[in-house]
Amino acid sequence: MSKGIWTEMAKVETLRRCMKDDGLYLRLPGVSLRRRGGQPGAELDELVETLRLVMDNVYSGIIICNKESKILYMNRFYADLLKTDRDQAVGKHIKEFFPESRLPEVLQSGEMEIGQKCSLRADIALLVNRIPIKRGNETIGVILQTIFKDYTEINELMAKMNLLEKEVKFYKRGLDSMLSATFTLDSIVGKNKRLLEAKKMAEKYAKTDAAVLIVGATGTGKELFAQAVHMASGRKAGPFVCVNCAAIPKDLLESELFGYETGAFTGARQRGKTGRIELAHRGTLFLDEIGDLPQGAQSKILRVLETKTIERLGGIRSVEVDFRLVAATNKDLRSMMDRGEFREDLFYRLNTMMIEIPPLSERPEDVIALVNHFLRSMGKASYAVTDPAMRMLQGYSWPGNVRELKSVIERAVSLAEGERIDVEQLPFEVRSFETRCRRESASSPKPLFDEMSCFEKELITDALRKTKGNMARTAKLLGISRSTLYEKCKGLGL
Repeated sequence: MSKGIWTEMAKVETLRRCMKDDGLYLRLPGVSLRRRGGQPGAELDELVETLRLVMDNVYSGIIICNKESKILYMNRFYADLLKTDRDQAVGKHIKEFFPESRLPEVLQSGEMEIGQKCSLRADIALLVNRIPIKRGNETIGVILQTIFKDYTEINELMAKMNLLEKEVKFYKRGLDSMLSATFTLDSIVGKNKRLLEAKKMAEKYAKTDAAVLIVGATGTGKELFAQAVHMASGRKAGPFVCVNCAAIPKDLLESELFGYETGAFTGARQRGKTGRIELAHRGTLFLDEIGDLPQGAQSKILRVLETKTIERLGGIRSVEVDFRLVAATNKDLRSMMDRGEFREDLFYRLNTMMIEIPPLSERPEDVIALVNHFLRSMGKASYAVTDPAMRMLQGYSWPGNVRELKSVIERAVSLAEGERIDVEQLPFEVRSFETRCRRESASSPKPLFDEMSCFEKELITDALRKTKGNMARTAKLLGISRSTLYEKCKGLGL
């Protein structure tokens, strides 16, 4: 039966019990009944009896309560289920039968509750509707309706619902973890001077809302720094959305970033898709490998930064977005800009706040701390690395940087006998590196031009470090023009 029918039944029963004065009218749709001569009218009695028969014969439990949560009516089905006399139940508080009933809350809120789980006893699980009875804006009672076919079926249904709830929570946690950062500045291991300077800059930049550019070779920990900036900012409670511009095919990149509306292109989802930029609303958008971003997408990203709005592909509506952009690259964006491969306006928008992460080869003093950190994170803190093995690790060039070191330690742990990592557990390229270096240094002297190039490269590198990458100040420090400095940097691979 519909909510409206139950409500009218409740009104009939309530009014029948409460009528006291002669001449009181009862009005229902299409019905006008008068109490005559101080006795209930025959029509009223007949209608009430008919409604009572209907409610006693429906395969559903019905209880009607007044605004004090006291029972006005209980049908036969509920009386049998509760093993009680329904006439004796009238006038009692609902919580005498259902101690944890939410019926008083529905009376207070005036909002119906449909399909709610309720346990009567350990062996009986129910689904109930709690429907408020309204008189204008006032809630004057509640109908409690129980829905089920048999106990076995409802218990199976309840078990399925519980399983679905657990699955929803599991996937929600997974989605939350995908859109959240876990690393802070304290997660960045090392005491190298340049690394500490990079951490200090990250902490300062985090307090602003400006775009940040993180520069470093592959494996140096650019995403680690990006997450740390997010976690140190006022947006840390918001999402952290990572997009690897190099990993997504160029023809799909814009749809991933901006999303699309229904039918925007062949193969699009029927309901459209929310883009990564929208997902980053009130949080941080991390564009990793931004040097691989196509120029068309570069223009759109710049426009989003300026207008704080986006349009989905195939859409005509502008959506406001509020996010902080952090970008990272292992490429020389300035050289790309000079070659016309990267937009100049976007470069200067990003280059305002830059963090440069030194490669691991330039901070050998951090190798020991990193090795111990990786062993602890693997649950192998009791493992020890021998001195010869540690010297080899510190002397290696680490072209793959911290990521490569982590892989080497994971391999060494799997090969170790007992809790001792020695030279034998290190990969060949690490063990042979020292020998190759000695062989190269013992070979014939390099030509004068090569020696001068090495010396020149060291001078420029040192000057760039002192000026924190400022080309104008570096050129002034070296006593050369900026154009000459650019040419030398390009020729020396800087």
